[in-house]
Amino acid sequence: MHHPLRYVVFSAYYEAIRRNHRHQWYAPKKRVESASFRSYELINKHGRDVLLRRLLRNCGPDGVVYDVGANTGVYSLAVAAAEPTAQVVAFEPNPLVAAQLRTNVACNGFESRIDVREAGVGAETGTQRFHLSSYDELGSFDARNAGAWEASVRDEVDVEIVAIDDIVDGTSTGSRKPSASDDVVAAGTSPPDHLKIDVEGYGLEVLRGARETLASARPTVYFEPHTEGGEDRTDDVAALLRSLGYRIRVRPDAWLCVPESSSN
Repeated sequence: MHHPLRYVVFSAYYEAIRRNHRHQWYAPKKRVESASFRSYELINKHGRDVLLRRLLRNCGPDGVVYDVGANTGVYSLAVAAAEPTAQVVAFEPNPLVAAQLRTNVACNGFESRIDVREAGVGAETGTQRFHLSSYDELGSFDARNAGAWEASVRDEVDVEIVAIDDIVDGTSTGSRKPSASDDVVAAGTSPPDHLKIDVEGYGLEVLRGARETLASARPTVYFEPHTEGGEDRTDDVAALLRSLGYRIRVRPDAWLCVPESSSN
C-alpha cells in the first residue's frame, strides 16, 4: 500500500541526511547501551535494535565483528565505542552511503578501529549490479527490495562483491575473480566472532559465501530478515543455518543465530 505522507517524510529525511553528511554540519551524539558516539544521522536510527544490543553485550575486547550491510555505521560505531580494542570490518556496497560511513568513522576518530570496505558480500567474489534506492538505506542487489516502502530505483551501478570465505584467513575457497580489487578482498582478515547481516533480501547469498567460515570460526550471526518487495527466502536461510549447526532465536524483525556449541 502506498502512503503518500510517509513517502514525503522519508524522502525529505534522506535528502537532509545526504546534505548533512556532505557538508558535515551537525553530528549529534548517539547512545546505545554503554556506547556513545557521534554521527551525521539526525536520529539514533537502529539504536534500539535488539540485535545491536545483544552484539554489544556479547562482544569482548578481543572480538572481531563483520558488519555486513553497514549503512552509515551505527553497529560499527557502537562496537568501536564500546570496545576500543575490538576489530570491526564494515561492508557497504552503495558508494554514496559508504562515503557517509567513512565520514562518520572519521568524525569519531575510529579509522584505526573500523576497516571500511566499499563492497557487497555474496556467494562469490567478483562484481555485480547494485540498485540505488531513493531511500538510501534500501539500496539492494534486488531491484524489488530497492523499490519497497514507496521508494524507487534511482540508478544502477556495478560494485565489487566478496565472499566471506575468500577473505577470512585460512578458509579461502579460491573463488576470487580478477575483477575484485586487492583492498576490498584483503585475504588474511581475521575470522569473525560476530557476523551481522542486514542486506535487504540478499542474506542467503551472504551465508552461501560464508559456509566454511561458519563451519570453522562458528561466529554468532545477527540476521535481519527482509521480505518487503522481493522474494521471501527466510525458509532457505533458516535451513542453511540449521544445516551448519545453528540454533535460531527469532525476535521481532531479528534472528539471533547461535552455534550449537555456544551458550550465548
